[in-house]
Amino acid sequence: LTRITTQAKALAQRLWLWARAHPWRAAAVLPVLAVLYVLVLVPFTPSIGDISRARTEKPATVVAMDGKVLATYQRINRDWVKLPAISPPVVQALIATEDHRFYEHHGIDVKRTLGAVVHTLTGDRQGGSTITQQLARNLYPEQIGRSVSITRKLREAITALKIEAVYSKDEILESYLNTVPFLYNAHGIEMAARTYFDKGAGKLDVLEAATLIGMLKGTAYYNPVTQPERAVQRRNTVLAQMAKHGKLTDKQLEVLKKRPLKLDFERQPEPLGPAPHLSRQLRRFLIDWADRNGYDIFSD
Repeated sequence: LTRITTQAKALAQRLWLWARAHPWRAAAVLPVLAVLYVLVLVPFTPSIGDISRARTEKPATVVAMDGKVLATYQRINRDWVKLPAISPPVVQALIATEDHRFYEHHGIDVKRTLGAVVHTLTGDRQGGSTITQQLARNLYPEQIGRSVSITRKLREAITALKIEAVYSKDEILESYLNTVPFLYNAHGIEMAARTYFDKGAGKLDVLEAATLIGMLKGTAYYNPVTQPERAVQRRNTVLAQMAKHGKLTDKQLEVLKKRPLKLDFERQPEPLGPAPHLSRQLRRFLIDWADRNGYDIFSD
């Protein structure tokens, strides 16, 4: 892959020099080269099979003879919840703030992307990623990465199109809300709700939903525990977006914006189970066994 990347860069440099020398010919050839470049990137993005398996990953569970669960081996501290079990204001806040044309596009919002390009070229860098593109980054951080480059954005866009081909819109929303990180080892909306408000994701009200969705722009910068003033400002921005897209009335917005930030913060401990020493010993054995037999104890 490194060799291919180096060769591609050298070829791109030669093409750039040729384009400067022959601008009119370059204008005619450019669309073809762009399509070819996208096709070259396709094999370096997750396959349809990988994407299909992502939502069905199940961590290994240790069960005693009497049926009691002793341990569950997970990569991260997450409790997956189905979309109907998540409070509606959470979904409304997410779509209104992050991707208000979510149900109209197929993974890429062309209008928003072009707008982001124009703003970036004028010095005002903006993101144009849809919820599906953000999910692609969450599910495949190594294959896609987070560098600021055209190649990374193209890989992200290709993966988003693949996700839309495999998942329904509701499955995309459910996957996204269950994979986003919220600091303090809380991954997904359920653990975030418990961590910041001591309740389940299904019981979050509008203010709490707006606070958590507001964190997605920058979890550390809008951390309601350490940066409460910023968190309130961002929460109110989310509420304003909800009002703009018809999820709140202007009167409700004015009332809610004046409400204080009420947290009930408590870090969520990793569940040790009733036999932590045995679980740790079994974990070592199972990882070794899984490596020899082609399994992953965190997903199979």
